[in-house]
Amino acid sequence: MHYLFSKRAVMALAFVSGIGLASCEKGTSTGTEKQESADSTAAASEGAAAGATQAKEPEYEITYPKGSKYAGLTPPAGAKSNPFEEIPNIIKAHEGEPNWADKHADIKGVLLQNGQEDYLFVLQQQGANEMLRHELFPHYYQDQGNTAVLNTIGYYTEQLVEAKSEDSELIYKCLRALNGHWDSKKIAQVALATAKRVQARPITSATDTTTRNGSYRQIYARELKKMAQRLGQDA
Repeated sequence: MHYLFSKRAVMALAFVSGIGLASCEKGTSTGTEKQESADSTAAASEGAAAGATQAKEPEYEITYPKGSKYAGLTPPAGAKSNPFEEIPNIIKAHEGEPNWADKHADIKGVLLQNGQEDYLFVLQQQGANEMLRHELFPHYYQDQGNTAVLNTIGYYTEQLVEAKSEDSELIYKCLRALNGHWDSKKIAQVALATAKRVQARPITSATDTTTRNGSYRQIYARELKKMAQRLGQDA
């Protein structure tokens, strides 16, 4: 039994360290970037050990305000159609297409059309998770100097910030990619605001710390705080 657990832990660590974070680094690292790389690897190791024996979880979690009537993707009362199905429908429509810009244009259109709705924060997180995870990061890993990709990573990072997302891992990866593309002060401000938001929410159940998503939320909040401190933002 001990052998099987160790093997799973090693596999999880290798996957997270090799793909999730190491690939986010710039081709030429400064001393600060090297330290951040060491910290992110340590964070991944901690998270992998915590989640090695957990059942498979959803790819990501949407952050809802406390008591939100939209929790669990509950559609707005009286809506003729479910707005939370719009982005999933766009994803299906573009399945297998190599041009990410077309999907981005359609998702951005949905966000603009719903800009005044009180459920916009849900659409922002749906769109950002899809584009960042499945389109933008894969292209960024292949060409870290692609301005169009970096600009769009920046756009969806701002969507996550506006939505008050507590996905500290995803925001951490975005800020690492935007290092040198965004002003360091802006990166520090986003990092610190996200860390504070995550750490301010009370831990109300075991899943807040024992699941992969829950434990990573806490781990990467700490890493974001360190990032802000290195960039001169008081934490």
